[in-house]
Amino acid sequence: MHCAIAIVALALGVPPSTPATPPSAPSLSREVQLSHCLVSLIEDVQVPAREAGALTSVGVVEGQYVTQGQLLAQIDDQQPRLDKLAAELERDAALVKAQDNIEVRYAEAAFEVAGAELESALSIERKNASAIPQQEIRKLRLAKHRDELQIERSKLEMRVAKMNADVHQAAVKSADDAVARRQIVSPLAGVVVTLFHEKGEWVAAGEPVLQVIRVDRLRVEGFVSGAEIGPDEIAGRPVAVEVQLAAGRTARFNGKVVFVSPLVQAGDKYRVRAEVENRTENGSPLLRPGMSATMTIATSVGQQAARTIR
Repeated sequence: MHCAIAIVALALGVPPSTPATPPSAPSLSREVQLSHCLVSLIEDVQVPAREAGALTSVGVVEGQYVTQGQLLAQIDDQQPRLDKLAAELERDAALVKAQDNIEVRYAEAAFEVAGAELESALSIERKNASAIPQQEIRKLRLAKHRDELQIERSKLEMRVAKMNADVHQAAVKSADDAVARRQIVSPLAGVVVTLFHEKGEWVAAGEPVLQVIRVDRLRVEGFVSGAEIGPDEIAGRPVAVEVQLAAGRTARFNGKVVFVSPLVQAGDKYRVRAEVENRTENGSPLLRPGMSATMTIATSVGQQAARTIR
């Protein structure tokens, strides 16, 4: 019956009706709210001494904001500075010798004189074979060859002096590194929270001197029920974090999910970690490590997934 209708429609020039295609399932957005989330640090560094020695200065105090690369403390560097000075003097002396071509020029002049003397003797010999003994001719040839070799030797000494200068330059760089290793600098921008040593105290290599934490960006962790939503619907999604402040105030911070644990823990829950940008008020950060927070994750799920969640 349907086939006949289609044929008649074609004969009349009317296109046959086709069943309507159902529209694609719209994407639905929903929010997942996690309570009792923990605010923690992303970077917490105990800055060590890279060389042993006495602290000649500590230039910061606890609670001070510092920038990345800022000098925090100084270990006695008198000996490496003296080593650097000695290496620089030896390098400069070697460079002067490497650039001094007096010996080369003298050897070249002596070679010209020896050549002229030999040519004069040979000219006399050609006119009178017995005028100059052959032994004297051989001595003149040897003198010319000696001066020729002296030119090569002088040039070789200049090259050796240049290599010695390079060796002393390496010693300068090594001394520079020794000086730099006695400077304790901040590896990150943050706040100094602990001073383990004071000026004048001795520190061993690898021993922590200060503790610096990053406060402009913090980590918030919570747990999601695997029965409610899948990890692929949360990864990389934006989050809003809310914390309670003093006097009943609240503060809200924005961030993004950066890690979804592949491990499922008791109660069919898995851990979710987000990173959020912090703010300051009156010079103090509002969001602080150790706070309890509520994290809201904006997910995007399809209709079928939404139906399953319901």
